[in-house]
Amino acid sequence: MMKIPCEIIRDLLPLYHDNVCSKKSYDLVEEHLKTCEDCKLELEKIDTDIKGVYNMNDIKPIRKIAEKWNRDKKSAFFKGTLLISLMACIGCFIAFNAIGSYVAADGTLVEPFGFIPLAYLFAFISLLSGISLWIIKLINRKKIN
Repeated sequence: MMKIPCEIIRDLLPLYHDNVCSKKSYDLVEEHLKTCEDCKLELEKIDTDIKGVYNMNDIKPIRKIAEKWNRDKKSAFFKGTLLISLMACIGCFIAFNAIGSYVAADGTLVEPFGFIPLAYLFAFISLLSGISLWIIKLINRKKIN
């Protein structure tokens, strides 16, 4: 069998370690590891690096960051909802007044009445978003203290 350079074997080592390479690649690496001490050490290093990830002291700061990020995502969502719904509410009232109303030729009053309930709906959504933001702020304060 021909000698395969160590660089190629080192490229295959992570796949070999995880047992996701093809049968031919696996056999090739096996054969090479029988004769090459440097590549055996590299394989052991990969194994050690992977086991080192499970150190619980390394995970605690990451968990704190993830918790803060999740809190910030909720807060950002409700801030966006509050802003968009307030803008839509104001837009509905402006559109209602800008379009105006008029009396048609047959004597009926024509007005864009649909904007009024929409404006109230958006105002209600912004009220709920504001309350949700306030509750999130209180919960975050209690967690900090």
